[in-house]
Amino acid sequence: LVSVLAGILMLWATTSESLHIKHKFHKDLNYACPTAKTGLFGGAAFLALDSTLLWLVCQMLTLNSRADYEEEEDSSGDYGQVLTTDLPIETGHQFPKA
Repeated sequence: LVSVLAGILMLWATTSESLHIKHKFHKDLNYACPTAKTGLFGGAAFLALDSTLLWLVCQMLTLNSRADYEEEEDSSGDYGQVLTTDLPIETGHQFPKA
């Protein structure tokens, strides 16, 4: 719902300004428009960012709850435990003698 509102606000600002320019509503194209179209763009950009962050949080919560519910096991080990399958071992490497 928030992302749809953000899209509508961006479309509204773009369409109204293009109609103003097309129908020569402003006699001087360098005229600073007092209707503050940048405020409308700023509000739409904030709503777009807000909806993006909302979707990101929802995806993270879904993945976290799915992992907790299904009790998926990974091969990374416990805290403080190092598995030898995770370390690349090079053969023929000589350590310097102290």
